[in-house]
Amino acid sequence: MDRLFRTSETPPTKLDTARDCMNAPRFRPTPFLPVLLGLGAFTLYLFTGARTVQWQDSGQFVLRIVSGELDNPWGLAMTHPLHYWLGRIAVGFFPGQAPWAVTGVSALGGGLAVGGVFACVRRLARRTSPALFATLTLMFAHTFWRFSGLPEVYSLSAALLIAQVYAFLRLRESENPTGWTAVFFLNGLAFANHNLALLTLPTWGLTFLTACARDRMTRRWLPAIAGGWILGASPYLGLIAHTMATTGEVMPVIRSALFGHDFGDEVTGALPALRYTAITVGFLLLSFPNFAVPLAARSAAPAPDAPARTPVQVPIILLTHLIFFLRYNVIDQYTFLIPSFTLIALLAGTGYASASLSRRMRRAAWLLLALQPFLYFMTPPLLRATGLLERLDLDRDKPLRDDYDYLFLPWTVGETSAARLAEKTLDAADPGGVIVVEDPMARYAVQWERLRRGRESTISILSPEEADSLDPDRSAVWVPRRADDVPPKGWEARGPVWLRNSDGLDTTDQSR
Repeated sequence: MDRLFRTSETPPTKLDTARDCMNAPRFRPTPFLPVLLGLGAFTLYLFTGARTVQWQDSGQFVLRIVSGELDNPWGLAMTHPLHYWLGRIAVGFFPGQAPWAVTGVSALGGGLAVGGVFACVRRLARRTSPALFATLTLMFAHTFWRFSGLPEVYSLSAALLIAQVYAFLRLRESENPTGWTAVFFLNGLAFANHNLALLTLPTWGLTFLTACARDRMTRRWLPAIAGGWILGASPYLGLIAHTMATTGEVMPVIRSALFGHDFGDEVTGALPALRYTAITVGFLLLSFPNFAVPLAARSAAPAPDAPARTPVQVPIILLTHLIFFLRYNVIDQYTFLIPSFTLIALLAGTGYASASLSRRMRRAAWLLLALQPFLYFMTPPLLRATGLLERLDLDRDKPLRDDYDYLFLPWTVGETSAARLAEKTLDAADPGGVIVVEDPMARYAVQWERLRRGRESTISILSPEEADSLDPDRSAVWVPRRADDVPPKGWEARGPVWLRNSDGLDTTDQSR
């Protein structure tokens, strides 16, 4: 099996031969530093992360976890059962508010990913400084930091992805076929969290089949390996099987599990949208404003005598992810890159170990890394002064929200606009009244606030379409999509929301 794990079919170097002759001691990783760094990252993300309900999917995750609703109206692909159940545990034991507890699950995923990157690079490079460089590169990466502090699923996917790589590195060294069970179990567990895990499965599958072709003993482990994957994926597979049994349908359930109800065209699209790709590249450069990207590119195709050679499977997995999300044409395309950040950081670490960097270049790399938080602090006011989002028609102008702070500050502890909007909405709502929410991404926050106040039985939340046949004598609050929206006739301002006056309800927006 040794040939299977080489990054290229090159003969051993003189350094390799010397090590063999001197019987160099076997590498023994120390768990203290990965645990310490992971704990530090977890603490950073937890205490700089969101403590209140947020916009978009983050608000929906909090609402579903707290209310105990595993089903998702957007389809099975959006249920993320592993994240859901971890969130339920966190809400049950965390002493703070429920949104902060769900943020803690993301912080945990981010911390595990950071510790995993250190363990992987330390194992590959046999040196601490490249591993520390890679670890801090990931820890302070803008988008990784931001989503490790939001109620989201991506940091957990990142942790499970780097765990698979670490298990594979252990397998590569020991060549013990039992290691394959760990790799596939972790992949199945990642699938129970997010469908992105399916992008990694072909690489592991082909590598395993190649090992089987060269080693008859490996083939005997196939049932155990398949069982390990099924066990890891069981939270999701069980949900799929239960849905099939309940509905009596097979193919519609499989489509829902793979694509959701409304995302099939985006998932199966063939060509990238340059607008979304430009946004993704922008966030990538903001996340790695040091030498990480060129170092990772160099490490993806290392020289034969490089001190730290990354297994070819790592750049293949990264390339697979890049090909997938670059042609996944949604506005938040860049969020799907977050698990790949672990691989970019890993490759940057091995590139740092292998590249012939001068002392000045190494100092510059560390200096840029240390300056990243300051860069993030300065980014919102600088971009706000240029009017970048308005020029590119990317501003959303949500009520009470500053789009620049919302998008470009990785610490989200101060992002409370969705919670404040929901609070003002419920403050204005009368018992027995109705709330009309124009923006579906704000609806989850309003629903959460209604649940928190125990007013689900007394206040209805509707979309503008659902409110068309509303009783004209019933009191109502209208929540606009944008802060500058002019409300329909018959409404009067009450802060960021609008109340229906005596003229009655008209849901036709006359400003458009």
